Amino acid sequence: MSRILRFQYDTLVEFDVPVREHAFVLRCVPPSFPGQEILDSTLDLDPQVPYARQRDGFGNLLQIGRVDGPHDHFRYSARGTARVDLARRQAERCAPVFRFPSAFTQPSGEMLAWLGGLSLPEEARARAWALSEAVRGRMTYAPGETGVSTTAAQAFAAGRGVCQDFAHIYLSLARLAGLPARYASGLPEGEGASHAWCEVWLDGVWTGIDPTRGGWTDEGYLRFGIGRDFGDCPMERGVFLGYTAQRQTVFMRVSEQ
Repeated sequence: MSRILRFQYDTLVEFDVPVREHAFVLRCVPPSFPGQEILDSTLDLDPQVPYARQRDGFGNLLQIGRVDGPHDHFRYSARGTARVDLARRQAERCAPVFRFPSAFTQPSGEMLAWLGGLSLPEEARARAWALSEAVRGRMTYAPGETGVSTTAAQAFAAGRGVCQDFAHIYLSLARLAGLPARYASGLPEGEGASHAWCEVWLDGVWTGIDPTRGGWTDEGYLRFGIGRDFGDCPMERGVFLGYTAQRQTVFMRVSEQ
């Protein structure tokens, strides 16, 4: 079912002390691909500086720039309209990197033992779903108890985490269970913050599954980035000169037009 979605993604980073020579790489504008067509989009930066547009090795859109002068905040705001229709997805090849552990998804002995105790179906789609439900039942959603550097093994040991942790654990175990899988980040329908889920390669088609929310993804999900794990597709990454604390405020909205 084709849907037209309006999206808004705003992030404000505030610095306690002005910084300078701030180089940034953003992935805050969703790309077009079979199943997702970006009809229009805009990106506003504050401070307003020029930026270059590129694609990374996974096909994600990059916005690359630099704020040289002193500044006590950095804000980026992406807006636009997209048509999402999963019936338009096409078969793709699976790169070998999505079959093996990555930096954030290295399994622990505890994870291997837990996976060995599960009775998973032979059929791939049923196995992907059963594993998602098992991860969701094993983990407790607990904002603030993990961070962007938390690995799948650390989150699994704690039994608590957020969508990024659920996705990393699922990816780690799915690959061990013979299911090629990749990390996906973007915006789900509604308001709040960005979200992470997984995509599993089933019958040659990358199919979204959300172990945090417990469901297959649908036309209410707008994908911004993919990769082996979070490290391949963060919405924002930067370096600057200065010693300061920083605070980040994020707001997103996705609604049907």
